[in-house]
Amino acid sequence: MTENQDLSPVLGGYFLQITDTCIITVEEGKITYVNEAAYKALGSEEKDLLGSDVTILFTSEEKDSLLKKLEDIQERTDYFQVQMQTKTGASIDMKTRLVPLILNDHRIIMMECYNETAISALKKKNAMLEEKIAHLSPLDPETHLPSLILLNDRIEQGILRALREARGDLTKIESYLTVIVANIDGLADVFKKYGAEGRRYVMDVLISRFKSSIRSVDTLAKDAGDSFYFLFENIRDKQNVRIITDRLQNCIHLPILYKEESIKLTITLSVALYPDNGSSAVTLIKWAKLNPMSALTDQKTEEKEDQ
Repeated sequence: MTENQDLSPVLGGYFLQITDTCIITVEEGKITYVNEAAYKALGSEEKDLLGSDVTILFTSEEKDSLLKKLEDIQERTDYFQVQMQTKTGASIDMKTRLVPLILNDHRIIMMECYNETAISALKKKNAMLEEKIAHLSPLDPETHLPSLILLNDRIEQGILRALREARGDLTKIESYLTVIVANIDGLADVFKKYGAEGRRYVMDVLISRFKSSIRSVDTLAKDAGDSFYFLFENIRDKQNVRIITDRLQNCIHLPILYKEESIKLTITLSVALYPDNGSSAVTLIKWAKLNPMSALTDQKTEEKEDQ
């Protein structure tokens, strides 16, 4: 479809019927053609629109501006925002441009419109579906690390193993199952400055450092945000947890070099121990989030009191 070219009466009708783009043609201020997408968006039928004044499509605030554009148009316009109204009177945002055409020796104006209201609603729905899928997946889509779904399962399995070894007696559990939540601050700034590629590089460096600081049997997981989760089993002494947290902090203290620039991040660690702070995966993670380093702080306080 080009400007100043003879076109079929339906402007390439098959294409215009299957496209999601709303197409409306106007001749001398009257509507001469509306495609299926436009009928659907406006909630109207052919008898309601064909032959009618084009201004019936628009809210009262838009009519004068639109008529001036139609009168002054000499060549295709850039896209502009306009509000149309449906048959029921509801307003919808349309991203529109005007294209002057020659059809059977008649000059018409084609209005090419995109339903911004519908697009915005669709984007929101897709985002919600993607978030739901991410929460249901066993792997984090960004890093391919275990997600919280898989982490929760591993925590529950670890609790069952600890109980089995203690023959169901919590007082006889000789080692701690430890959950650590690491919140990373600064990744949003990395994305703003370096984009997705820079964030991906920084994430790869962090993951590599974290993995080198834990045992192969330990679990490193990630949620949909900027938090990492660690699961450690068979920790015999709470002071060993202190050693682990120091190692994780050191992973962040070293700057990350990207494109000859030094990127500095900060980390906040939260810790929960089984059986001291909870008896389920949900409880342990919640405890850790609400009580940063609480289990270790309590232990340190008890040691001072003993001295």
